[in-house]
Amino acid sequence: MMKLETLSGTGLWYVLCIISLLLVTGTLWTIPQSLQTIHGKKMRFFAAVNALHSVALLVALMDCAMYFEHGYGKPDYKAVDRFLFGQPWLLYAGLEVLIAILFVILEVHHMNCRNHFLTEDAIRQTLNLLPEGIVVSDESGLVRLSNLKMDALCRTLTGELLTDSNRFWSYLEEKQGSHYDRIILRTPDDHTWIFENELLMAHNLKYRNLKSFARTYRQITARDVTERYRIIEELKEKNARLQDIQRRMKAVSELSGDMFVEEEQQRARATLHNQLGQVLLMGRHYLEHPEKTDANLVYMVTRQMNRFLLGEDVGPREKAPGAMDALSEAIAMAGSIGVNVRLIGNVPQEAYIRGLLAQAVTECAANTVKHAEGDCVTVDIAESEEGVLITLTNNGKPPKGRIAESGGLLSLRRKTEDMGGIMHVESSPVFVLTLVVSNGVVPEGFDDF
Repeated sequence: MMKLETLSGTGLWYVLCIISLLLVTGTLWTIPQSLQTIHGKKMRFFAAVNALHSVALLVALMDCAMYFEHGYGKPDYKAVDRFLFGQPWLLYAGLEVLIAILFVILEVHHMNCRNHFLTEDAIRQTLNLLPEGIVVSDESGLVRLSNLKMDALCRTLTGELLTDSNRFWSYLEEKQGSHYDRIILRTPDDHTWIFENELLMAHNLKYRNLKSFARTYRQITARDVTERYRIIEELKEKNARLQDIQRRMKAVSELSGDMFVEEEQQRARATLHNQLGQVLLMGRHYLEHPEKTDANLVYMVTRQMNRFLLGEDVGPREKAPGAMDALSEAIAMAGSIGVNVRLIGNVPQEAYIRGLLAQAVTECAANTVKHAEGDCVTVDIAESEEGVLITLTNNGKPPKGRIAESGGLLSLRRKTEDMGGIMHVESSPVFVLTLVVSNGVVPEGFDDF
């Protein structure tokens, strides 16, 4: 079998050297990879040893070439060197194959770690994709981590790079004129941002129960609240006008002694109370669950109610072709405050019955959220020759006692009795609202309900 020293200068010799050089490059590359990803100590040690083996093999091959070309027979080379150069070349080829196999094992393990565990690059890329700004620094203000959004905000506000978080926060406090952990600031592009400053405690996993091994960091976050801030400012403006209207309504109410006017005012207050409560519930549900709420519907209903209260919209408007009827709109309104309406049975097509059912659904949905803390209203509809029997129930907490009919329930009772129907309310053991109305004959005054 040919010895290694006899291959010097041949094609096979160059193949062995080129493969050895490639293995050195690959194995040395696995060392920083093992430090950047989640590897165990054994795998890191494994990568280092494999790299050392590949380097030692390359040195032996190069030393053998030098020995053959320039130092053959000289005493500079020890007996160990001559022993290594006298070994079969297949031994070195086998070592290269072994190192290559170990390199492949390390690369496969590294790819598995990248696919199943978060790396520093993955965390940084995720932070850069966030629509919110975030920066983490130590107590001295030295930035340890910052995403693109926060860097852009810093350049927009200060004209400088974000290198000192303490100086950036001092600028925000000076800009607003306050020293709190939460600052609301408007940028030159007319966007409103909330900046929050909080402390973070990072514990060593080995000594997580010892405070002396914990490090303190400061985190500054920025959230875009432009749309919410605009709505709040608009509501404040409308509220001032509403308060003025309320004062004038109170003055008119004190001067009015007519019983008819008093009764109409009570109905108007009940309607106002119901509509305002519905809008407030929609607004609260939108703030808590924006992903489950139709923002366009919230905006439309709020705007319509405000225009009505401010006298900008004094009468009902004709519905556009294809628009929802009263019942469909009531179901959509219930969904906007987080209440699912289940219809069981065939819904009558008479407009006055659907309108009454819409008013009942609206009232029960609002009471489900406010009092029962539920999220579902079930409507059971049964028809007979005498009329239509409508039963409404909800989930959530049962009533604590007898239900006092006021506001929406009282208005619903008056409407039902005006139609010649019957309304019955049960509170024990659960809430049940029963409506009985005649079908097939339109009551007088309800043609366009």
